[in-house]
Amino acid sequence: MSVRRVLLPLVLLLVATTLLSCGSTDIVTYVPEGGIHGADDLTTLIASANLGDTAAVTTGKAPEVRQDALTQLRGYGDDAAALADTLTSDFPLDMAAVPVYVERGSYEDEPVWIVIEATADGAGTLTSRRLWVLSYTEGTVIAALSAP
Repeated sequence: MSVRRVLLPLVLLLVATTLLSCGSTDIVTYVPEGGIHGADDLTTLIASANLGDTAAVTTGKAPEVRQDALTQLRGYGDDAAALADTLTSDFPLDMAAVPVYVERGSYEDEPVWIVIEATADGAGTLTSRRLWVLSYTEGTVIAALSAP
C-alpha cells in the first residue's frame, strides 16, 4: 500500500512531463505589423530569418511539417488564414518547403505578405531559404529570392 502512495505521484509526474514535452512548438514567426521594405532589403531579410528546428527537418517529413506550419498560421486570424489558403492552393503541398517567417508589411509602397520558407538543401534537410513577396490584396508574387 505504501509503495502505491509513492509510485502514483511519480507516475503522474512522469505522465505530466511527457505531455508537456509533446506540446507543439511554434514553427512560424508571425509579424502582423511589419516594416516598410524595398528591393535592397530582401537579401538582409532572407539571411536573417531564423529557421529554428525546421532546419533539422528531412525532405521526407517536410510536407507534414508544412501542413503544421500552415495550420499554425491559420490560428493568427482571418488575414493570416487567407494567406495560408493562398499558400495551400497556389504552392504544391508535397514540396520540401516550410514557411518559417511571415510578415505583413509594405514593399515598394504596396501592402504585401513576406514569406520566408526553409527549403531543401543538397543534404536532404531544410537549411536553404526562399523568400516570397506576395501582394496583400491579390496574393500574386511580386518578388522572390532564394539563398543557400
